[in-house]
Amino acid sequence: MAKRKKASKVQKRADLRSSAKRSKARKAAKAAKALKRTVAKAKAKPAPVKKAARKVKPPVAPAVETVAVEVIEQPAPGVLTVTEVEETRKAS
Repeated sequence: MAKRKKASKVQKRADLRSSAKRSKARKAAKAAKALKRTVAKAKAKPAPVKKAARKVKPPVAPAVETVAVEVIEQPAPGVLTVTEVEETRKAS
């Protein structure tokens, strides 16, 4: 059988120095100690929300415009001609 190689002593000495020493285990934070682990709970399904019905706009009545025109003419002295025109329009 082959002879086993000896481990180098240089590495062993380095392990004893402070850089390679094991430090103490870190303490848990106070907040972490006080905080309790939450257990997953079954959530109830949210109730179906009733949708609001859309508001129907009432039909807007078209605006009605009335124009009255009165024309008074005097074709000859002492003669009067009166012309009356009345028009009703629906604005679209």
